[in-house]
Amino acid sequence: MRKIELVVMKLRNFKGISLLNVDVKRENARIYGDNATGKTTVFDGFLWLLFDKDSNNDSKFAIQTLTGSGHKVHNLEHTVEGTFLVDGVEVQLKKVYKEKWTKKRGQAHQEFGGYTTAYWVDGVPAKKNEYVSKIEEIVEEETFKLLTSPTYFNEGLKWQKRREILIEICGDISDEDVIASDSALAKLNEVLSGKSIEAMKKVIAEKRKKINDELDKIPVRIDEIHKMIPEMTVDVGALKEQVASLETEINGLKDQRYSVTNGSALLDRQHQLKELEMQLNEFKRTFESDSKTEIHKLQVRLQELQGNIQIIKSEIRMNDMEKEAAEREIKEAVFAISKNEQVTNEKRAEYSQVRATGFVHEDDCNECPTCKQSLPAEQVEAARNEAIAQFNEQRTAKLALINDQGKALASHNAHFSGQIQAINSKLETTVTPKSMELNEKLATTKKEFAKFNDKLQQAQSTIPDVTTADQHKQLTAQMTATYEEIAKMKSNANEVVADIDANIRQLEEQKREVNAELAQFANVEASKVRITQLEADQQRLAAEFEQLEGNLYLIETFTRKKVEMLTERINSKFKYARFKLFEEQVNGGLNEVCETLYSGVPYGSGLNNAAKINVGLDIINTLSAHYGILAPIFVDNAEAVTKFIDVDTQLISLIVSEQDKQLRVELDPFELKEAI
Repeated sequence: MRKIELVVMKLRNFKGISLLNVDVKRENARIYGDNATGKTTVFDGFLWLLFDKDSNNDSKFAIQTLTGSGHKVHNLEHTVEGTFLVDGVEVQLKKVYKEKWTKKRGQAHQEFGGYTTAYWVDGVPAKKNEYVSKIEEIVEEETFKLLTSPTYFNEGLKWQKRREILIEICGDISDEDVIASDSALAKLNEVLSGKSIEAMKKVIAEKRKKINDELDKIPVRIDEIHKMIPEMTVDVGALKEQVASLETEINGLKDQRYSVTNGSALLDRQHQLKELEMQLNEFKRTFESDSKTEIHKLQVRLQELQGNIQIIKSEIRMNDMEKEAAEREIKEAVFAISKNEQVTNEKRAEYSQVRATGFVHEDDCNECPTCKQSLPAEQVEAARNEAIAQFNEQRTAKLALINDQGKALASHNAHFSGQIQAINSKLETTVTPKSMELNEKLATTKKEFAKFNDKLQQAQSTIPDVTTADQHKQLTAQMTATYEEIAKMKSNANEVVADIDANIRQLEEQKREVNAELAQFANVEASKVRITQLEADQQRLAAEFEQLEGNLYLIETFTRKKVEMLTERINSKFKYARFKLFEEQVNGGLNEVCETLYSGVPYGSGLNNAAKINVGLDIINTLSAHYGILAPIFVDNAEAVTKFIDVDTQLISLIVSEQDKQLRVELDPFELKEAI
């Protein structure tokens, strides 16, 4: 068990307190004072020293001393210093909050530049991260607040965090343990199907909502379908026979129409026309084949030359890029040589300056700086010789360093000169000749491309006109005569086809009217089938809803059982405090909460201040045992408590006392000491 005890705390210019020493000597203490004398400020200073926050957990509270009109008093250092015993080892911590003043160049007055905080650990200045690390070695911030203020657990934490801490202290109860504790819950694992209680509750809630929505809609849908069903009596069989008879008549007329429009004589003429078209196309292919073969060869050659031109151009671009890169390297090397030569000249000047520097002896160093008596001549001469030797040694070392730097610069310039020579050699022997070669090759290829392009134009202009050939003229004349014969045959058949089409349209209209009557009957039957389906859905959904209700009741039974077991386990860890971890809703469900009770009275409504403090001390006792830490407890407004419950750690009570206009510290056992 780690034990932290406060020995003494000193405040300087902190929240209006100019000077205050709170010497509690590791004992329980009562600090008396009238309102606004600084009792709460003591606790604020304690927490600010450790965690940069006040007793309200606020990191932006006012530390500076204010005038009567509310203005800040400048040029003050706000200091809190504390001495602790941590497991018997003394630890001193100190923080100073002060203003930053700076004077810019050319200005006579300083300007305010904000605030800064300085830190000390055991009397040694420390950086902020070192200071924070030291405190973290002692105790973690949130844990310390829980252990030092009886109101922090109930008033400084949200209920979710309080609940989390309680379960952490006492341990949660597994679902398996709850199920095993009651035979009525045996079927719950089957209901959960591997899901958690909360996950299954969400699944059931979603399913219940969907089923309710569907059950609400089904009666409306059934009513709408009933309203849409017309009252009618139809002989379905007779209507179907009538449709079949009409279809037979229509098909017969379509056969007649085909015979008229596609007679044997007309088919022969159409076949003859296709044969003539095939002969004409074959003649065209044969007539133009030789000329087109030559054109195709020329086109292939031109494509090949065009590709070669693009390849050569790409090689020229790559060669040019290599040339540009080489020229950039030369330029950079020349610049580097120039820069190094400039630095070399500076080093030469520096070398000459150092070499010309002589030893300077001060004549006023012949007396002892302590007693002001003259030193012996031999001692003065020895000191002078030693100084000369040190001067010469330092000058020699500096000259050697400058010389080495000059040699390094010369070596770099030699390297850069070698680079320039190598790049120029590459340009002369490789890059430039290759450029000339590629440009000559490009010019030659372009000339060859122009020559073949001229040949292609000439070949295309000499293709013979197929329409002037005698065979072409003969085939064209035969096709024209055949077209005319076919047109004449179709003209004679159009009158017969028109009569047949009129009869077909009349029969199809009769068929549509009969099918419309059949469709009405089909819609009625479909509506009746749909009503039957909806009624079946209604029964099925009602059964599913009932099953979900049963599963939900089983889950709620489980939850209530777990509530009983968890509440009993948690409350057993405390002597006075009790906790309400769940509350029942209007619909019978349970909501997670975390409310502290004392003798059945809720902490937040109805519990007096004395009971709040004592129940807070009870909670601190349990938390101290859990975390293994005993820390000083500060009790504000302690005058409300006539008797504190027993605690195992240092207790510092802040008590309102009208007659104490200056803070007074009283130690147990009743050792009176005024805080100064």
